[in-house]
Amino acid sequence: MTPDRTDEPFDAVSDATLVVDEEGTILAGNGQVERLFGQSGSDLAGRSVGEPFADPSTVVPEGRGEPGSGSAGEHSGNADGSGDGTTGRSEPFSWETYLEDPRPQPLSDGPELYVRLPDGVRIPVRIGLTPVERSGTTSVVVTVVDFTRERARNAQLHQRSETLEALHEATQDLLKATDRETAAETGVEYIDDVLGLPLAAIWLYDSDRDALEPAAYTDAAADVTGDHPTYFPDERSLSWETFETGDPRYVPETHDEAGRYSHDTPIRSELIVPLGRYGVLNVGATEPDDIDPDDRTIARLWGASVTMVFVRIERERQLRAREAEVTRERDRLEEFASLVSHDLRTPLSVAAGHVELARDEGDGDSLRAAATALDRMDALIADLLALAKHGRVVDDMEPVPLSGVADDVRMTVGMDAERVTVDDAVVHADRSRLSQLLENLLGNALRHAGDDVGIAIGVLDDGFYVADDGPGIDPDRRDQVFEAGVTTADDGTGLGLKIVSEIAEAHGWSVDLAESDDGGSGSSSVASTSLRGKVKSGMMW
Repeated sequence: MTPDRTDEPFDAVSDATLVVDEEGTILAGNGQVERLFGQSGSDLAGRSVGEPFADPSTVVPEGRGEPGSGSAGEHSGNADGSGDGTTGRSEPFSWETYLEDPRPQPLSDGPELYVRLPDGVRIPVRIGLTPVERSGTTSVVVTVVDFTRERARNAQLHQRSETLEALHEATQDLLKATDRETAAETGVEYIDDVLGLPLAAIWLYDSDRDALEPAAYTDAAADVTGDHPTYFPDERSLSWETFETGDPRYVPETHDEAGRYSHDTPIRSELIVPLGRYGVLNVGATEPDDIDPDDRTIARLWGASVTMVFVRIERERQLRAREAEVTRERDRLEEFASLVSHDLRTPLSVAAGHVELARDEGDGDSLRAAATALDRMDALIADLLALAKHGRVVDDMEPVPLSGVADDVRMTVGMDAERVTVDDAVVHADRSRLSQLLENLLGNALRHAGDDVGIAIGVLDDGFYVADDGPGIDPDRRDQVFEAGVTTADDGTGLGLKIVSEIAEAHGWSVDLAESDDGGSGSSSVASTSLRGKVKSGMMW
């Protein structure tokens, strides 16, 4: 018995199914037929099987038609059962030829045809053919599957594949970046060029300001939003919230978010991707919920790539800094060895000679000369040890009142209080090494200007200075005084100002020599180059 559309098992098949006799006449169709063909099974019953199918040779699906690909153009079947295409088999497909010698054709290998709807619309389908023998006659069950969705899915998979390939290529370009700014620019270019999302920007975290600063953004983002704001922790913004939580966030309608930065923002939907401790990547659209889920996934993957590059850049910077520090330490050791071998040898030879002479002649003057030489050795050793210690980078810094340190140093070097004036200021420094710096400056002034020298310690726009009212230093020698071994005093070691320079560098400051306001006395000005802010209200940070 031939099934008809009233048979429940036949009707339960999820795909449109026709039953065709050996003459090519449609006997019945299940309940899914009307959904696909626009006509019920009973409407099609009694008609030739070729009638509801269009001639596929006239419409070739996009991306098909290559030899051997199983395209619609390769197995065209005309409404009357004739055809001039192929199925990838040796003979052309036609209903008439097939029904003469029916063989199973599973959907995966079956012909691709078109269903022709009553209104003329063509729907690409794939058919499966199953011969069924009953009571000495052969019928064919024709399963018809609409693969419009399959084609769309394949196109989507192809697009994803291309996007991921572009992601890989862009990552290779991103890895070439040697600084965060370049990496950020590459980051937003990918979002625009590959994902086709023109509104993208990256904010980088500035630890000095404790803020997210706009670092790179697309031209379209600049046109739509204008100047990009800086986000601070005490201000309301979705970007800062995402940066703090570290969790990606998609906002389908920004105007529904009370925590948004701007209430009249033209950005209506936004994806915010945290970039670790380095910042955030923002991708926006001017329509609500207008960023595709797949694009959101790719953007998050890209954000992870950008973050890893930031990590690599930071580590390389730290490595370069460490290599530079090792080089400085090596040079310092070489300088230390040179000073030890040269400067200590001379007073040691003098002392040894005078001791030998005193031993032979009982000469007290020789012993005093030997004692002087040994005192000089002691001073050299103390300064060399200080130089070795204070060249290291400062890690333990704190707010230090400049007046308190200066008063302690004044008493250490033996200066009267009225000889030293100090402005009220607080310096962010290592207290012990700042004391050593001031001790060398005040001691240097005493050695060169005498006990009556006056010292003034005051603030600059970005640091502080130490000035004396002594005779000053020859301008031709000012570039040399911070070098080791340079001195104009007979009993000087030539290391005092070198130690000052080393301590300043260890703090991240710079030091230079200038003339004070009285027109000729020397002054040492220590100015910060990397501390935050400037001296304001008695504070230097």
